Amino acid sequence: MSFRYKSFQILEIVKAAKVVREGQSLAFRSYGEKGKVLDVYLDLKEGALVDLWLRICAGRFDDPTTYEAALILADQRVRGIGYSATRQARFYKERIPKGWHENTIDPNLPTRNEDRNRHEPVKDIEPTDLGGFLQKVCKRWNIVLPSGEALL
Repeated sequence: MSFRYKSFQILEIVKAAKVVREGQSLAFRSYGEKGKVLDVYLDLKEGALVDLWLRICAGRFDDPTTYEAALILADQRVRGIGYSATRQARFYKERIPKGWHENTIDPNLPTRNEDRNRHEPVKDIEPTDLGGFLQKVCKRWNIVLPSGEALL
């Protein structure tokens, strides 16, 4: 079964200006003892409506290294941002860099293809809190947050 969006369409959607769908709250929900999560649907600022949403979660809201973000298109993760405390290699080739990295995922490629889920280091994501992480992720993925709404 193939993914319903072609590779070039995924790239266009990721680059396009996006907004949080009207009427949604940017309040994080608690899960577990110290976890927080936010799921919001997104709309393209111009163009057709797509099945696109953003997930921001924290295993521990007081520990930025547990923060993760995912951009999900038609129930498939197409981008992700996370932290790795150590460099991870496979067959002596770095697969996941140490520190903050962005996943570039193309569900159209075969599972064994290295480009299906690339991990690229990012330097401009050094969050100190969950609200700041949300803002940095949205800036990177061209998502306009509603103004005046309190985060967290």
